[in-house]
Amino acid sequence: MSAPSFSYYPMLNDQQLLRGRPVAVDALASLRNWFPVSLQGREVVWRHVQGRFTASFFTDTLQQQNPAQRYICRTGFDWLKRLEPGLMPSAFIFHTSRCGSTLLTQLLSTLSCCIVMSEPPVIDAFLNSHQTEPETSGGSANLRQLILALGQQRTPEETHFFIKLDSWHTQFLPIFRAAFPNTPCWFLYREPEAVLASHRRQRGPQMVPGMIASLAAETLEAGDLDGYCTKVLAGFFEAALANVEHLQLINYRQLPDVLWQDLLPRQGLDCTLEQLERMRQRAGFHAKSQGIRFSADATPVSSHPILQQRVAPLYAQLEQRRCDAVT
Repeated sequence: MSAPSFSYYPMLNDQQLLRGRPVAVDALASLRNWFPVSLQGREVVWRHVQGRFTASFFTDTLQQQNPAQRYICRTGFDWLKRLEPGLMPSAFIFHTSRCGSTLLTQLLSTLSCCIVMSEPPVIDAFLNSHQTEPETSGGSANLRQLILALGQQRTPEETHFFIKLDSWHTQFLPIFRAAFPNTPCWFLYREPEAVLASHRRQRGPQMVPGMIASLAAETLEAGDLDGYCTKVLAGFFEAALANVEHLQLINYRQLPDVLWQDLLPRQGLDCTLEQLERMRQRAGFHAKSQGIRFSADATPVSSHPILQQRVAPLYAQLEQRRCDAVT
């Protein structure tokens, strides 16, 4: 069965992202320390950020910024080409949601050699534009320039650059590969029952009809949020299977050890004992709440018919592909 069609809506936090003192681009010596955060028509909107992006999400770093230090700049797309070359992305991180992808980025953030961008909203804005108006989006060339702008190398110590995408971006993997054909793509996933159980406790916006995306041509009973969630999950898994030859599959159960045992060595990164200890300590806390000790999720008490009929077989196929790749 083919993946459901998605129609995308602008991110709800754009107004928060764009709060800041406006600065004319002509008044700037360069766009160093300026990062693209949104697209407004044919304009790129930038925010000035001096420090590293170490919060759980890109937007968290912006929201934690002192209001007196928030500056906004607007440019045309042509300004993207004027930036000093940024780091090439070391890996793109795709995922199903609630599967350890935020933990993975938080562990990477403990390494000062790594630039880590966790769900930067400008990428979603671009993909939304590309989905609705592909003839004017600039395609993979503009996506490439936006990503390179996010990978500004601000210290010689920074050598690697990782981007975690939103969970609904796996279907767009071909355009990422067109922009960066040699960049590894990781796909994190988890047992569907556990993902559904996590969204039951606190639903992500992608699992609420109309907040991020709307399933087209598929009907459910009114108020069946679990049914909607399972169909969205099916789309995520189907998109991964459609592109599986380009993905390194990572099951939630492999975390956190897979990072330092497999993923980092593939990147040419050998951790010191001190770095390894920092990552292990960070893994002991909640990925999205750094001050809360991590505790394993409770076993799901119930499932959903659609999940068993449609999503579970997709999960089994991914697991088979992952296991085949390591034998």
